[in-house]
Amino acid sequence: MSKTKPTRRGLTRRGVLGLAAGLAATLPMGRARAQAEVNPATLRRAGRNLLNFRAWERYPASDVPQLARFLDRNTDLSIQWVSTPFARYRDVMIAEFIARTAVDVVQVPETELAAWADSGWLAPLDGLPGLDTVLGAATPTAVSGTKGLNGKTYALPFLSDAFGFAYDHEVLTKAGFAKTARNLDELRVQMQAVKRAGLDEFPLSLAMRRQPGQFWSLWATVYASGAELFDDAGAPLFDRAGHPLAAILEWYVAAINDWRITSPDDLQRDWGAARTAIRSGTVKFGYVAQYSLAEFNIWPDSKAAGKIKLGLVPGLERNDIGTVGYAHSVGMATSSQNRDAAWRALRAYAGPDETGAFAMPRARLLSEGGRSPFPNLISDPEVGAFVNRMNLGDTDDFNRLSTIGRQRKGIKTTWYPEWEQTMMGTFQEALLKRVTVGAAITSVANEARRLAKG
Repeated sequence: MSKTKPTRRGLTRRGVLGLAAGLAATLPMGRARAQAEVNPATLRRAGRNLLNFRAWERYPASDVPQLARFLDRNTDLSIQWVSTPFARYRDVMIAEFIARTAVDVVQVPETELAAWADSGWLAPLDGLPGLDTVLGAATPTAVSGTKGLNGKTYALPFLSDAFGFAYDHEVLTKAGFAKTARNLDELRVQMQAVKRAGLDEFPLSLAMRRQPGQFWSLWATVYASGAELFDDAGAPLFDRAGHPLAAILEWYVAAINDWRITSPDDLQRDWGAARTAIRSGTVKFGYVAQYSLAEFNIWPDSKAAGKIKLGLVPGLERNDIGTVGYAHSVGMATSSQNRDAAWRALRAYAGPDETGAFAMPRARLLSEGGRSPFPNLISDPEVGAFVNRMNLGDTDDFNRLSTIGRQRKGIKTTWYPEWEQTMMGTFQEALLKRVTVGAAITSVANEARRLAKG
């Protein structure tokens, strides 16, 4: 999701983690080797079986070296890696699917799996050797993220994480608070105090850009308030009397327009940009996935290192009920022309590989700080030390988020991506006071019902 260049990110991680100690010297040859190690072009080998990978720009720094090691053991294979920025990934992949482009392994955003599988673009994996071993090692949320509307498995767990409330503990202390807010009322008081103290003009980022897979702060706050937007069948719940969504959106409207603790520019900021702003020190509070703590507290280029902690998400009344998480996966395209080889690579990429090791998920976790869908990795001593460093030694809330996070309900429909875009645009109009919150909620609920009817 980040727009940071893969090569730069890879070099940063290796400097941090000591994974390339021999390349740490300033010799030009050492830098060239480091760049080559994370260059996807190095995956093109002499192997007769060329596998086409499709990914969004997120993990080449850890994935490419690990895939290179996989190819060292599987000399009959070669990989063509093509990545696209996350904001355009959905449209690019749909175009390739429709054109019947030969694609083998494809990263699947959680919001797209149901629609892509229902369209026949992803191959079902049920019955393939080793599938049960992979799914048996994953969390229930991650396993759920691999299932299509018909209950079949169309992908393997790839990324799983929960969103929390990131805060600059030094700024919070200077504003007179020892703990983060438990609810939205307390959050308003804290943010206004930070603003009055001159510590930050717009301290809170809500990251409400109209872009696929965004509005994480809103989903997190709904879940922290003990509510769902949809029922199990995909019918909207949020326009019913007493649902907290209206109160949450009214709070957002006031935060932007009345209290001015959130900048109007936040409507053009996705959560990746908010993450970067926190790392640069220009935003002090926001909603981020757990892995972001590595960017804040470990990356050498972070101006907020040692300042950012991750707390529970404030809801209308409390913060310990729930939060939103995601469970992305990686699958096999039906256009694959070499499914046996594709399955071999897919298993290694998602984990475990043919040796039974979770090498790539482990490297990915240590490289990026992300939460793996495989709980067994958390007991790894190096992983534990890394998580502790990310959290500045304060892991209670971080670990709690892992237990209360859950996927957005409603994404297991073929129409969710279309509805999401309508919802975002309509709610933005409400945030700008161009329509009322009530009218916006009614409109998007009716749109969900219309789309569900087909």
